Parts: sequence; C-alpha cells; structure tokens
Amino acid sequence: MQQLKFLAVKLCKMVRVVEIDAPQLGSFHYSGTPVIYVRNSLQLKNVDISPVCLSGILSYARFSLPSIAQNVESLTLRGRSENANTPMLPSKLPRLKNLEIALLKPHLSPNYDAFSLVSFLDASPALESFILRVEQDAMMHDPVVGDDTEYRRQNLECRNNSLRKVMITGFCSAKSLVELTVHILERAHSLERFTLDITYGYDRRTCNVAKYPTARMIGLCWPLNKRALEEAHRAVETADRYIKGRVPSSVQFEVLGPCTRCHIGK
Repeated sequence: MQQLKFLAVKLCKMVRVVEIDAPQLGSFHYSGTPVIYVRNSLQLKNVDISPVCLSGILSYARFSLPSIAQNVESLTLRGRSENANTPMLPSKLPRLKNLEIALLKPHLSPNYDAFSLVSFLDASPALESFILRVEQDAMMHDPVVGDDTEYRRQNLECRNNSLRKVMITGFCSAKSLVELTVHILERAHSLERFTLDITYGYDRRTCNVAKYPTARMIGLCWPLNKRALEEAHRAVETADRYIKGRVPSSVQFEVLGPCTRCHIGK
C-alpha cells in the first residue's frame, strides 16, 4: 500500500467500511456505502464517490471530505434519492478546483433543496469549475409563476472569487435550482462562462463510433420523449423569465434548448 497511487472500489454491496492507509494515493474512486477512513491523504487529489443504492452521499461528503481529503483538487459526487439537504458547515476544501455533482433518479426527496449545494461552493474558495448534472425525473419541476424576486435567497453572504466556468445539464423549472443559478450569477465575481443545458448533456453526446469516425462532430443528443420535450421548453421559458436578466455583461451566458436536428419534430 505504500506505493499505491490509484484505487477503485466499485459496487461492493457487502462492504460497510473502507479504511485506507496509502501515503502515495492520488486518485480514489468509490461506489458503495459511504463510510470511508483515509490516513496519510496529503497526496490525494482526485476523488469520485457514487452510491450503490443508499442516499446521503452529498451530506456525507460535505461532512467528511474536509478531514479525509483536505488536499483534493478534483471531486465528483453522485447523489441518488437524497433525503437531507446539504448542510452549511465551517469546514473547507481549500484546494478544490474542479467540482462535478450529479443528481440521479429516482426522485430526490420532494423537500430536497438543490440550493443547499451552495455549501460546496462556500467551502471551496479556490474552485474554478462547477458542473451540475440533473438526471431526467430526478427533481420535481415547478410551474413558471410568480415574480422574479421570489427566486433570490435572502441573507446568504457566501461568495466565490475564483469560479470561472459553470455548467448545469438537465436544467429544469425546479425553484431551488433556479435559486442556485441566480445565487451563482450574483455571487461569483470572477465568472466568465455559464451554460444551462436543458437536455441532459450536449457535452456527452452518444454516437456510433464505427460508423462515424468524427464522432465528436456528428454525435447524437440524448433522446427526449414527448413529456421531456415539454419540460425542456418550460425550462427555456424559466431561464428567459428569471435568469437572463440577471446575467452580468462580463459573463458569456448560453441556454442550450432542444436540438433542431435530434429533438425538434420527434
């Protein structure tokens, strides 16, 4: 274990606790029950944590990672059926630069507050890139109603002066998701680019590599059924109504709606 640099523990449903003592460990990928102990973690820079079936990954990560992976620079978290909001805590991830969070179906708790993910942003003063992926049907969608002042959280002063790029895929009309978007736009003063992808991942297009050697150029978007298309159009309306007017002039803002080649007319 003294020379171990990469460790992946995948789909081990019988494992209850993972304890690691590997001073050279640089990357750790884990899918399972979130009970992890890491000693000598100064070299641990890349962490990827996913659930097998249990909820609570996001809260666990926020509680535990500042102590077990204090030097992490790249962090990927996948939360499924989260039943508790991510807590605001004083602990920090001082060297975290790249954060990716995925909210997976089935539904999160109806009371889950996507805005609570701001806890990770507050904990990461060096954060430069944030990607949030929301799977189809992972969140309850809200109707596009009310004044835009209803979509701003009050009395929350956390700021980020390093965040430059943000992308949300699967953006929808969920009120707490809109509030999170507004908060980032108003509090991330170094922001350069913000992308709202309504359709679950233009940056991860599917394709037939054997048939199309230039796969990245002609890949296909993820399919959307009729209901998903209706929700996508509602999400575009939400972005137009509540978000576009709040985008600073210095930020390159883009809303990726249904694709004219892959989705329109389906």
